[in-house]
Amino acid sequence: MDWKEVGQTVARYAPTLGAALGGPAGAGIGAIIAAAFGTENSPEAVAAAVASSPDAAVRLREVELKHIETLSALALQRYQAELADVQHAREQHRGHWMTWLLTLVLGVMVAGLTAVLILRETPPENTEVVYLIAGQLLTAFLTCVTFWVGSSRGSFEKQGQIARRV
Repeated sequence: MDWKEVGQTVARYAPTLGAALGGPAGAGIGAIIAAAFGTENSPEAVAAAVASSPDAAVRLREVELKHIETLSALALQRYQAELADVQHAREQHRGHWMTWLLTLVLGVMVAGLTAVLILRETPPENTEVVYLIAGQLLTAFLTCVTFWVGSSRGSFEKQGQIARRV
C-alpha cells in the first residue's frame, strides 16, 4: 500500500487532503494525518486508523481545514507542474512532422476499423481480440487529439475543489 491509495480513501471525507496524499508531498501529509489519529506514520497504519475510526470523517475534515492553505498551495504546485509538462511536450514537438502524421494515420485507422466493424461480422472467437485492438487504437487516437486540443480534466478537478470550498 502507498500514500496514493490512502489518498483515495481519505478523499471521500476530505477531498483536498486526499489529493495532496496522492502527490509528491504524500508522505508529509501522511505524517500529519498519522499524528491526528495517533498512529504510526505508514500508509498501512493510517489506512487502518481511518477505516476503524468512527469519527474519521470529522478528524480528516478538521486536519484539512487546519492546513487548507498549505494543501491549496500543494495542489496549485501539482497543477502547475502538470501544465508545464504538457506545455513542454507541445513546445518540443512544435512543427515536427511526426505529431500531425501520427494523428492523421491513427484517425484513418479508427475510421477504417469503424467501417469494417459496421460492414463485416466479427467471428465470435475473435470478438475479444477485436475489442482489445479497438480499445488500444481508440486510446492512442484520443491521446493524440488531447495533445492537439488539450484536456479539460485539470480544469474540471480545480472547479470541483473550488466548489467544495465555497
